[in-house]
Amino acid sequence: MSLGKEILFFFGALGAFNGFILSLYFLFFTKKKYLSNLFLGALLFTLSTRIAVTVFVYFNNNLHKNYLQIGLSVGLLIGPLLFFTLKSGIQNTISVKRKSHLAIWILTTLIIGFVFPYQNYSVLWNDYFVAFIFLQWFTYIFISGFEIRLLLEKIIQNYQNTLPSERWFGTIFLGIALVFISYFLGFVRVPFVSCITGALAFTFILYLIILVLLHRTRTDDLFLLNIQKEKKLNEEEAFILSQKLEK
Repeated sequence: MSLGKEILFFFGALGAFNGFILSLYFLFFTKKKYLSNLFLGALLFTLSTRIAVTVFVYFNNNLHKNYLQIGLSVGLLIGPLLFFTLKSGIQNTISVKRKSHLAIWILTTLIIGFVFPYQNYSVLWNDYFVAFIFLQWFTYIFISGFEIRLLLEKIIQNYQNTLPSERWFGTIFLGIALVFISYFLGFVRVPFVSCITGALAFTFILYLIILVLLHRTRTDDLFLLNIQKEKKLNEEEAFILSQKLEK
């Protein structure tokens, strides 16, 4: 392995490892258990799994087919988990109907993997399933972007006046979109772009997230988009009440 490849392997593997650590943090160790944290933890775990498999496949073509199947299969969960991360950040609740929607994708992933194992149906996976995974991933990015379209518009037009939570969720959305673009360009074989580009893009976004967390003394105001609005309403209500008491 050349020095250049060793460097790529190091940064790709480091991103996957830190992604797993950060996913455990959001799943189990945040002080307040916001629903958006749980979905973000699951999102980072699936992405880290995809990245880890990508890195090892890139540098070892003889990797067992089961690992390839796992790396591809989790791709079906990235888009839905992104959507639910953003949706729960807005509402801090997810309806039973939407939860069943996510459960359907998990069940679909398991069924496809059991009925059509990559080891026996590699052509089917490479020619059809992979294309479907990218289409599904893009569809959920589009839906997620539409869901937070006003937030994205505010970030683009007036970034200085955005709230910490708005920048946080905007970074998550744009980061996942960047990882998708990197992987897709490698999939369609754009010159000088390979699947390892997606791993490096993920590493870059991951360290942006870590820097945000380390920079802030408190993080509660990051995980809900409406928490600042609620605080403002409470302050206004307290002011009105104090005025009435004075009278």
